[in-house]
Amino acid sequence: MIIVYTPNNKPEKVSLNKKVNGWYRRGLYLRREWIAYYCKLFKQDSLEQHRVVIFGQGRTGSTLLEDLIFKTGHFQKHGELFHKSRGQILFPLPFIRGLARRRPEENFIFHVKIYQLVNDRRRPEDTARFLKALYASGWKIIYLSRRNKVKHVLSNYVHNARGASHKFNDKKEEIELQIDPEGFLTWVKERERFTEEEKKALQGLEYIEVVYEDDLEKQEMHQGTVDRILDELSLERKKVQTRHKKVNSQPLDCLIKNYDQFKKHLTDHGLAKYL
Repeated sequence: MIIVYTPNNKPEKVSLNKKVNGWYRRGLYLRREWIAYYCKLFKQDSLEQHRVVIFGQGRTGSTLLEDLIFKTGHFQKHGELFHKSRGQILFPLPFIRGLARRRPEENFIFHVKIYQLVNDRRRPEDTARFLKALYASGWKIIYLSRRNKVKHVLSNYVHNARGASHKFNDKKEEIELQIDPEGFLTWVKERERFTEEEKKALQGLEYIEVVYEDDLEKQEMHQGTVDRILDELSLERKKVQTRHKKVNSQPLDCLIKNYDQFKKHLTDHGLAKYL
């Protein structure tokens, strides 16, 4: 299957059926939100419950990592609770704390991106305050990052070309990208800015650090990464396996149609080491 992506691709038209399904889901999300506020007011944190937040940008392996931890059997996963498709959460901190209190017999894990707390909200949340409040109430923080910002941004381009975030089979995909080098560089700088803001928000907090290239990129890394996290949480080690597959393994000169132009532009800006 060959997928060609250019920045001028038009967005897919949304059918009425999809709109109705979207409204229904948002209704369910709204109901859950108000139940969470109720639990925040009338329930207490469980001393036995393990509560974990994975903090990191998109395309860093956050869904993969949460799934791996879920597969240990120690946690119930909750995904991206602040994704904009789920609607605007009025009060992020009470919502999260209340949702965890709803089922105190289950360990709780979710993941959040810094821009979901800031850029995607009408009233931006103070990320440092959000993390500090969770930390002070006994939450553990996993900070997930990706060192190679060029490959990080390329992952977004591949995602847009495929129209899907994840892959669960071994079917070969041949993707061709036509990339505007200047626009790409702007996106790299944005990723770097988010990383700086993340580190500022984490100042003064203890956290478990996971780096995509060192801990998640290859399947053989997964068990060791999960074992290390479980040790930090004082939980029993468990064997894990996931259905998630690496989305793209094509050489860059095959993936990018205008690779020579792309490479020259990045080299001129000191990014050749990331290719």
